[in-house]
Amino acid sequence: MTIPFDATAQDPRLPRIVWMLWLQGWDKAPPVAQAARQSWERRSGWEVRALDADALGEFLPRDEIEFILSGTKEMESISNLIRCGLLHRHGGVWADATAVCSRPLDDWLPAAAGTGFFAFAAPGAGRALSNWFLASAPGHTIVDRWRTACLGYWSGRAQRHTYFWMHGLFAEQMALEPAFQEAWSAVPKVSARHRFHFGPNSPALLAPPPADLRAALADPPVPVFKLSHKGMEGAGEGSLLAALCRFARGGPLDDSGPV
Repeated sequence: MTIPFDATAQDPRLPRIVWMLWLQGWDKAPPVAQAARQSWERRSGWEVRALDADALGEFLPRDEIEFILSGTKEMESISNLIRCGLLHRHGGVWADATAVCSRPLDDWLPAAAGTGFFAFAAPGAGRALSNWFLASAPGHTIVDRWRTACLGYWSGRAQRHTYFWMHGLFAEQMALEPAFQEAWSAVPKVSARHRFHFGPNSPALLAPPPADLRAALADPPVPVFKLSHKGMEGAGEGSLLAALCRFARGGPLDDSGPV
């Protein structure tokens, strides 16, 4: 992957921590999430903190945890609030449980996050950034104001009004806060859309791997892949998902082992 910015512009405040979460416990996580976690432990070069609900108290205040877990929030919404809280308080990297590390973070992230914040940009219409991979210095302007907006959104609310509510709040902050807009404008833009980004119920993940997969993975074109566990119950040993899970775990692509 070619990083289109100055690789010397590094922010030393970015803690070398990767946060991951499976609330129910990692022993209950699906195979794709367990493989993704192994990819960060094997390749990232940073400390990986893979949390569950019981571990949150070590890193977030009790009243914040109680607020996040209260009510009937969807699991994705709970995760969104937790990532904001962890990055605001501690900084580092947030990686969704199905995000796969394909290159060491030191190879590209210090430069990408030279302003103290980074996210992959423009995943779809109306969304400025993706939130499945975020990097931030503690208390960065973007995370600070985004977190405040997210907590406010859930005050007196039982359910989200749309799946992409967090992205909508980001857009609102862009429109309302010049400092927020300036901070995001300063972040180098690297597209979130690439051949190794897959949404829920992706037919491509269930299909056999493409013929050029081995060559593509020998020199990954992007440093982070985004897989999915939703709708993947039918993924067999010969599926693209199975091959990418084997890549995440560091095994051979043509191994006949399970996903």
